Amino acid sequence: MDNVKLDRIHYLVEFLNKCADEYYNLNAPSLSDAQYDELFDELTALESQTGVVLPNSPTQRAGFEAVSELQKVEHPIPLLSLAKTKDVKDVLDMATAGDGILSLKLDGLTVKLEYENGRLSAASTRGDGNVGEVITHNARVFANIPLEIPYKDSLVVTGEALIDIPTFEAINDNIDNDEDKYSTPRNLASGSVRQLDSRVCSERGVKFYPFNVLVGLDEISLKSERLKKLVEFGFGTNEHCYLDSSDTSESALEKINDLKLKAERSGLPIDGIVFSYDDVAFARAQGKTSHHFKDGIAYKFGDPHFETVLRDINWNISRTGQLTPIAEFDTVEIDNTNVNRASLHNMTFIENLKLLSGDRILVSKRNMIIPHVEKNLSSEEEKREDYCLEFPDVCPVCGGNTEIKTTASEGREIKVLYCGNPKCAGRQIKKFTHFVSKQAMNIDGLSEATLEKFIQKGWITELADIFRLERFENEITALEGFGEKSYRNLIEAVNSARRTKLSNFLVAMNIPLVGKSAAKDMSELFLGNIEAFLNAVKTGYDFSSLEGFGSIMNDEIGRWFSSSENISEFIKIAELLEFEEEGAVAADTDNMFFGKTVVITGTFQKYTRDELTEKLQSFGAKVTGSVSKKTDYVLCGENAGSKLAKAKTLGVTVILEDELEI
Repeated sequence: MDNVKLDRIHYLVEFLNKCADEYYNLNAPSLSDAQYDELFDELTALESQTGVVLPNSPTQRAGFEAVSELQKVEHPIPLLSLAKTKDVKDVLDMATAGDGILSLKLDGLTVKLEYENGRLSAASTRGDGNVGEVITHNARVFANIPLEIPYKDSLVVTGEALIDIPTFEAINDNIDNDEDKYSTPRNLASGSVRQLDSRVCSERGVKFYPFNVLVGLDEISLKSERLKKLVEFGFGTNEHCYLDSSDTSESALEKINDLKLKAERSGLPIDGIVFSYDDVAFARAQGKTSHHFKDGIAYKFGDPHFETVLRDINWNISRTGQLTPIAEFDTVEIDNTNVNRASLHNMTFIENLKLLSGDRILVSKRNMIIPHVEKNLSSEEEKREDYCLEFPDVCPVCGGNTEIKTTASEGREIKVLYCGNPKCAGRQIKKFTHFVSKQAMNIDGLSEATLEKFIQKGWITELADIFRLERFENEITALEGFGEKSYRNLIEAVNSARRTKLSNFLVAMNIPLVGKSAAKDMSELFLGNIEAFLNAVKTGYDFSSLEGFGSIMNDEIGRWFSSSENISEFIKIAELLEFEEEGAVAADTDNMFFGKTVVITGTFQKYTRDELTEKLQSFGAKVTGSVSKKTDYVLCGENAGSKLAKAKTLGVTVILEDELEI
């Protein structure tokens, strides 16, 4: 393919999108309509000639797509990982068997793209190697892959979907609360690729870089030439160079460092370099294990160690009740970030290192991401044959008794500390996270990580405490990464959430089977009046009378509100809130139509249909358009037809206009 034409396509796509932004968003067009149309026509012609269409081409104007869930898909050819090493000699040993290429080990999420008849037809994640998830809707908005290619046979390409470092930093710069910032480009990319709404993936600028061809291009025998052909099709370039048996450790490391420098200049996140055989047939002949193919190896960068001093061991609780020890140590700078905490995993890890406060320790950031305590210099010097550390006998969150559980892992026993109190606030983090979520109370600034921290500190022990956080102003503003501005934003969000709708509150309380739609129906039934709602549930109101509410849902609602603990918490929080009406006026619960399902049919003399509907709804009735067994009344005017006949058949009470007193 003519690379000049491909370069021209990339230029025109970028330039025309810039011009469109100037025209539609900035109201400052730099081209006349005629000039724009001329370039647009040129791009259309080039796409037709080359068969390459980029996802952000203005000729596409594709909309965004959302799915309800990510479907599972089996991989006919397993997407296995590679063997790993930190010794360059292992790479050279493989190169003695056959020439190969060194390429960037990009740090994102492995994705498979499938093309049929020249069009992107499917995309999926690697998953566990055998089963992944379908992400076709998101792949179509990747920033740098072609939607159409000139190759018409089946083509299956694997590669890494990632977010480059400048984009990652820009996204984090727009997040005020440090607790809500994304930890690594890899985590952000992984979450973005698996979004249900492709608009989110598009806005985050996910890119794809191929590293292998699973199916197709059989006429090309070398992997390097296949990758070059993919670039001609419009794919991004994964930087690589050649390595063969003539290379020494020094020359191999020089090539590796050169690739690292190219990745740094391009802002690409990497966690190593991959060696793979260039000859495709030879590579396939190497076979595989259950874990990895034998056609290559991943050279992982060594993690430098830094000496510091252990100051304390704190304990964090998870939603399972497990208490995880956290090392607090003097701050060290690793990879341009300050590090002063690291997980110690479990009791066995602490005992093996014989850790005590004041010890000199070595810490690293494994894979340049995760802080880790590598070695205890003090215990190695002192031996500590009589080492003993007292573990907490009460939970730091609730004060309940702790217990030690022993599990087997890889042939050895691991001791883990647990909180024995099933009602410990630290174990119910999901309950708190749901309560503050957007579809519930919608409190910005209270991420799961922030909630866990506040619970750990004892500032939140029950849901109502969320509305009492002002008691801890000094403590919150003193937290690392929080500050005065974040605190004020949080309190403003909490106070804003005090004025809410009954439907949001019902969702927030996580009543079984009551989602957003059901909560809205329940709230509208009582026009947002919480007193009327509570009176109804206390007297055993039958919610199965509502459309879409069955007996099972009604039983679950009744069971939840029959719990004195639930009703007490419900009322305690409700007293801190101000509820908005979800109707014109409060319903009269003594009215005969309150809570009833009504159908209107025929022509009325005194009222219009709209007036009747509005009146009935103000009485707390639900007006529907069809008669069923759940219908309580049919209001009947003149010239009533099939609805009246069906009402008589089902035995539904019929009220004539002359009998109607409203």
